[in-house]
Amino acid sequence: MRTDIAKIFSSQGPLAALDPAYEERPQQVAMAEAVAEALGAGRRLAVEAGTGVGKSLAYLLPGALWTLAEDRRLMVSTYTRALQEQLMHRDLPMAAAVLRAMGSGLDFACLMGSDNYLCLRRLFLQRRSPDLFDRRSEAVLVGLSAWVGKAPTGYRSALPVLVPEGLWLRLCRDPDACMGSACRYREDCLYRRDWARAESSRVLVVNHALLLSSPRLPAYGALVIDEAHSLEDAAASHYGVTVSDARCGRVLSDIASSDGRRGLLSRLRGVREGDRRVVEDLVEGCRKEVWRFFGDLAQAHGLEFPARAAGSRVHEEPRSRRLERDHGLKGISGLKGLEAALGGIEGACSDPEEVVELKSVVLRLAKLRHDFDAALKTGEAAVAVSGLPTSDHFLADPLRGPEPASGRFGGSVARWVESGKGRIGLHLAPLDLAPRLERDLFAKEIPIVMTSATLSAGRGLKEFKSRVGAGGAAELVLDSPFDYPTQAGLLLVDELPEPRKEGPYAEAVADACRRIIAAVPGGLFILFSSWRMLESVAKMLRRKVKGRPLWTQGETGNEALLENFMAARNAVLLGVDTFWQGVDVHGGALSCVVLAKLPFPNFATPIEESRREYLESRGLSYFEDHSVPKAVVKFRQGFGRLIRSCEDRGAVVVLDPRILHRRYGKTFLDALPRCRKLSSIEELEGFFRDGR
Repeated sequence: MRTDIAKIFSSQGPLAALDPAYEERPQQVAMAEAVAEALGAGRRLAVEAGTGVGKSLAYLLPGALWTLAEDRRLMVSTYTRALQEQLMHRDLPMAAAVLRAMGSGLDFACLMGSDNYLCLRRLFLQRRSPDLFDRRSEAVLVGLSAWVGKAPTGYRSALPVLVPEGLWLRLCRDPDACMGSACRYREDCLYRRDWARAESSRVLVVNHALLLSSPRLPAYGALVIDEAHSLEDAAASHYGVTVSDARCGRVLSDIASSDGRRGLLSRLRGVREGDRRVVEDLVEGCRKEVWRFFGDLAQAHGLEFPARAAGSRVHEEPRSRRLERDHGLKGISGLKGLEAALGGIEGACSDPEEVVELKSVVLRLAKLRHDFDAALKTGEAAVAVSGLPTSDHFLADPLRGPEPASGRFGGSVARWVESGKGRIGLHLAPLDLAPRLERDLFAKEIPIVMTSATLSAGRGLKEFKSRVGAGGAAELVLDSPFDYPTQAGLLLVDELPEPRKEGPYAEAVADACRRIIAAVPGGLFILFSSWRMLESVAKMLRRKVKGRPLWTQGETGNEALLENFMAARNAVLLGVDTFWQGVDVHGGALSCVVLAKLPFPNFATPIEESRREYLESRGLSYFEDHSVPKAVVKFRQGFGRLIRSCEDRGAVVVLDPRILHRRYGKTFLDALPRCRKLSSIEELEGFFRDGR
């Protein structure tokens, strides 16, 4: 395979013939050869490859050759939808074209999680009761009904109309409510169609959440985890538990609405009126319990119960508290009785669809009850409860049987209460993900490649491998091929106060940003670590910046916002987490990235407090071993938004003075490529004016 790799990536090879802009890059060839070797030998490999290396083709092309030689499937997992789209619409078609030029072919497909697909049975079930929806929802249902006959896919993102979240939860595929071969819409099922494509593909693209949560994915013989720096975040979400007032409310409303006109109970035709009233009373009793429980929970932890508050901001910062050990809370006692009552009326349902819907809602109640148990228990009791079937991703793998109770969290969990954005919830999350990832992913006897531009804080990949349970993987670190000293300027501003007090610091950030915006002719990203500071700075900048577009994340969908930003060529976009990574803007549309603050995790949050205690109990330093490395990786991601091609040119501005005056500042700077140093905003202006 090594000979084929050298031929493919040479300046005279098929890749160069297909892409006039192709340039042979030693880093890309080195990565492709390492991936080919790992696949051929059945080994694990972690690759940190700088921006511009061409990671996607460096693993797709050797992966494609491997699938043809071994007649086995290659699974590729990403964290963001943007990278999935890039793979499906740009990189995989190019890989397929290269193989065709070599006399072979390549079939590829993308598969999403169930709740990303429109379910035809549930759509037409909702269409039978048009009087139960407002005019907007009815228009959505009509539009979807007309579209499904010619739908190329059932992805939510491909739908012709915007579907409100509450309505989507009634329309998306629910594996617990799937009728399988008995469904009248089976032949036209959008999920089944994509599944068939997936089963016939040589390369299958999924996301990290689906990779971790589905034991029934089509079999694969090798795995590539792209955006591997986000594997921990995906795993924390996957293995965690959340029970909220909103989740409880959705389940209860799906059984019976407060007015009795909507919900499953209103559609069950064979149920006796007396039994119907019993269930309605139990639902109403559970509603009152939910109200009391979350109200008491909020009061006990000094938080606001959103249902009793007079509105909330869409992007307000959630407030959180660690769950007190002696909270005295017992969950929602009425759920078990409601579960039993619904199970008791199953015999009265003659319609198979009604039976499936009824079983689905009973299972959702059981999962909700078990999640309450897991979230409210403390210490070893929580670890024991965690072996119960809870949310979808906790259901025992039918191919492996029930998991050991101790296998889910490894005995270390964070437990907290969070209030904000109109809801309140109980959360439980594992602190040590390595044991579970090691078992669920890395125990498989297959080759696995992990890659990202930012796997480390600049001091090797050992820490990353340890955190994700891949300690035995080989390592490869490749620099970016970009000429950063020529293409990129770096300005470290030394005139702002340290960000101890957010108010004065936000004012100083806004004033500095005003001057930077005036000095930069192209587009700017201004990246923040909190919504609160973003909104504060945005409010001040709107009064001071005139004559060019200024947008904030959340004004519209991120994709539309990015399209508008790129079209404007001189816009200012203020963003938080989403825009620190996975965003690809070329040319003058993005000329400057401003980092408002070093992106340390918020140490005052309950999960970080728990993590500090956990690390210190193991003789580690929370700050040195977790907080700084985590911040440096995110800092590198933010920096990486700027230069995306050999033609790009621009500057990164860091406003946080701690990078100059604290001991750890050198760690951040050492993690960046060597750039042209700028000493002032005036010099920044000259950098763009002179073009050199």
